[in-house]
Amino acid sequence: MWTNWGARHLRQALAAVVLLAVAAQAQEREPVEVYQSRRAALREKLKDSLIVLFGRDEGPGPDALLPFRQENNFYYLTGYNYPGAVLLLAPPLQDRRSPFWEESSRLPREILFLPPRERGHEQWTGPKPDPYDPAIITQTGFAVVKGTEALENEIRRYAQGYPALYTLQPETMSEETESAFAKENFEKLRAMLPFAKIREVRDALAGLREVKSEGELKLIRRAVDCSIEAHLAAMRETQPGQYEYQIAALMKYTFERAGCERPAYGPIVGSGIRSTILHYNRNSERVEPGDVLLLDVGGEYAHYAADLTRTLPANGRFTPRQREIYEIVLGAQKAALNAVKPGVSLARRDPDSPYQIAYKYINTHGKDSNGQPLGKYFTHGLSHHVGLYVHDLASSQGRLEPGMVITIEPGIYLPEENIGVRIEDMVLVTKDGHVLLSERLPREVEEIEKLMQK
Repeated sequence: MWTNWGARHLRQALAAVVLLAVAAQAQEREPVEVYQSRRAALREKLKDSLIVLFGRDEGPGPDALLPFRQENNFYYLTGYNYPGAVLLLAPPLQDRRSPFWEESSRLPREILFLPPRERGHEQWTGPKPDPYDPAIITQTGFAVVKGTEALENEIRRYAQGYPALYTLQPETMSEETESAFAKENFEKLRAMLPFAKIREVRDALAGLREVKSEGELKLIRRAVDCSIEAHLAAMRETQPGQYEYQIAALMKYTFERAGCERPAYGPIVGSGIRSTILHYNRNSERVEPGDVLLLDVGGEYAHYAADLTRTLPANGRFTPRQREIYEIVLGAQKAALNAVKPGVSLARRDPDSPYQIAYKYINTHGKDSNGQPLGKYFTHGLSHHVGLYVHDLASSQGRLEPGMVITIEPGIYLPEENIGVRIEDMVLVTKDGHVLLSERLPREVEEIEKLMQK
């Protein structure tokens, strides 16, 4: 017979499960003090402005069919990895003449809003943190945590004293935050505050996110190490007659088995003519004898991405022409890497940029089948930032600083010869130059061919 004693102990057991779930999450994130300092830095950048960011939601109960992944900017500021949360940041008002100044000085500088637990949904998706549990303050690092039912009143209360409100806007979204997500939340804010000046928070966040903390670098290194194992497995196992999807599956299995949660982007495994398609991801064709095989594959570890590319000879040995093109791309990468240091510009048009160095190298080494320079076959950028997203947020200034993580990825794509070669590595900018994070993954022709010998 069910008793009050039994019900009480069941509630206690469920609460313990929730706390264990939150504690497990904390093992894969940085200390709460790191997120607190990031929020303080954003408040400092956007003085006299209210900041509201929405975390991702998930479908109710049986409709939650895909694994939940938090929106990157929200995760960067909170480390909170459960659905339905909202963040409010309120910098202190600078103008003491404001009629709202005295009240604002008494209000919390930050509030984390969490949805109330829904027991019926938890049967499908597992237990969620309880906004009314006193332990949630320690777990999240927020001094004030409220239920989302208080969100609208609190936003209106704060907004009366701030001249502007910052959030993610749908008009300027990157791939990492799709427009539909931002539009839905923007419209929520507009309905609450129809006359407010709503501004884009993206640039301010980019200035913070592009320089990585020590904790971020540790997680990025882990993502890189797992992804290197995936590339090594492909080098050992690739042979003609396999299908591209089989190689992609092997690589995905390898980095997920090593600890990655998911691919950082859709794996690109292109053989033959498909090696010349920059974002080919059907991975549906058979690898034929004599093909080159381009592998642009990286895993995601604890929210942080890796992005690595290698080009292999399907037979285990490059043909003379394949080797010639490969060596030119490798030479261009080495020349560009030598230029990576603080203060260097990533802009394509800067004459001293790594891009120009790589382009000039390619354009002065080798010819196409018509005897023309190869520069026009280098058809994409050389570098991008990597972090919480594979093409991570970065400011428009484009100058390298210590702590930034970027790729260096020259390529030559010759459709008429069925040869596409790209070599991509991840680089940490240091105060003295740079460190090649993916140095353990072979790049030299002899190293690759030796590893591929059956």
